[in-house]
Amino acid sequence: MFQRRKQSSLPTSSLSVPTGGGGGGGLGATYGSSSSQMQDGSGKAIKMDAPIVKAWKGASIFTKGSYYFLILFLFLIFMGYRYLRSWNASIWLTCHVQECELSLTPPGSRTQKFVFSRRQLVSAHAVKMDKAGNFVEFDTNKYEPPQRGNKNKKKKGSYTGPDEDGNFRSYGLKLLKESENQPDADAETEAPDGDFSAISKYLVDQDDGSYMLYMRQFGLSQSRTRVRSNVNKVESYVRKRRQKLVIKENAKLPWQGILCLVFGLMGIMLTLLVGQFWDEGPKKHSGPGARRQQPLRRPPPGKDSKFYIDTGRPSKYPKGYYPGMKK
Repeated sequence: MFQRRKQSSLPTSSLSVPTGGGGGGGLGATYGSSSSQMQDGSGKAIKMDAPIVKAWKGASIFTKGSYYFLILFLFLIFMGYRYLRSWNASIWLTCHVQECELSLTPPGSRTQKFVFSRRQLVSAHAVKMDKAGNFVEFDTNKYEPPQRGNKNKKKKGSYTGPDEDGNFRSYGLKLLKESENQPDADAETEAPDGDFSAISKYLVDQDDGSYMLYMRQFGLSQSRTRVRSNVNKVESYVRKRRQKLVIKENAKLPWQGILCLVFGLMGIMLTLLVGQFWDEGPKKHSGPGARRQQPLRRPPPGKDSKFYIDTGRPSKYPKGYYPGMKK
């Protein structure tokens, strides 16, 4: 019938009971051990949420939904940027009177710039390559401009897809490791030869001791008209008919990244216009008029009154009387 209480329900402070036997010491030791296991009741034992956590718990569903949509659209923008950045690739060649600058941007990497002499650029050739960008053969077919009215028989000049054999048209630049005519020591205007060892993994060695830089790398594609135009520009620069050459080959941007960016930007604008990011609190009036408050009327004392106090003294007012009561 009688059970001993558990130690967790005992007081948290130890008791020193002066007794003559050893039992008193045992009781004090028991209370002391239980107090060490329980919390001491100080401020460390009080757990309070941060103000931002309290505000979030007390926010309405519209406020929380606005923040959820804002985070979602920001994530779409981030994913779209990352997708475009991972597929961004280009090959730029800019040549001036004495030197050329080659800029290579592999997908998802930084741009690598390389400067070499004008004498090292020898020629350009139209080639055929497979889908992976490997050389197949030189394109010796004579260029035929597209004819009007025969769309089904011949492809247009802007067509970048494969031909009947599954190959793609492109072009390559032939570069010498060392130019034949070295510049004189006194010639300050002529640029020295460049060393292609830094970008050798993007070049293909030839049997005659030269390199070939194929422009269909990193997924870049060219049409028949573009191949013919760029080959003619390089040949004209090599023969010194022109003193400047600019070739830019850029990869096409994926539509998935563009779609993510567009939806993300439009969603953020709509969320900022329509969304709710804080809950309106009670309005606090300020100024001289705010101090004027109407007097509160006390309810008549009765059985349900919580402030009715019986002092035991006789009152000059009848029972049940309250201020403002009509006699």
